[in-house]
Amino acid sequence: MRKLISLSLLWLSVLVLAGCTPEYNWRERSVADDRGVIMFPSRIQTEQRQIDLEGSPTTFSLTSSAVGQAVFSVGFIALPESLSKEKSQALVKTVVSALAVRAGKQAPESALGGEIFTLETVVANKPSLMMARVVVHRGMLIQVVVSGPKQSLSNENALEFVRSLRLK
Repeated sequence: MRKLISLSLLWLSVLVLAGCTPEYNWRERSVADDRGVIMFPSRIQTEQRQIDLEGSPTTFSLTSSAVGQAVFSVGFIALPESLSKEKSQALVKTVVSALAVRAGKQAPESALGGEIFTLETVVANKPSLMMARVVVHRGMLIQVVVSGPKQSLSNENALEFVRSLRLK
């Protein structure tokens, strides 16, 4: 009888905990070597890789989290001090264009000025959404991107993520 009660209490605990786990559990995290703060909707992971930028090896970092099939990410890279404003702007244009090409679309001109842009597309026969923002701040290129099927990624949650970036 005691085992049955213990087992019942264990099951009840599991059910209560499962019911209390929210799909979105927003948490604030520092990004881009502490040049910004953003709210991620779930536990994060960070990956880094070396890339060549203007002839100099540098580290590209990507911090991301996922909720269902939606992926929320912030990528950043330190720009060489010698990089001119024109070349920085050309790099922003390249990143924005690459994001738009992934969606099979063209980004609006306002995206080049650090504005949030939204692109709708179809991925694996599902209507999908991508929302992004690309900025240069204090010598760092920062890209904020959220994407996923519309059925699991609401416009509100995507906007919440992208708008939550606060530059320091």
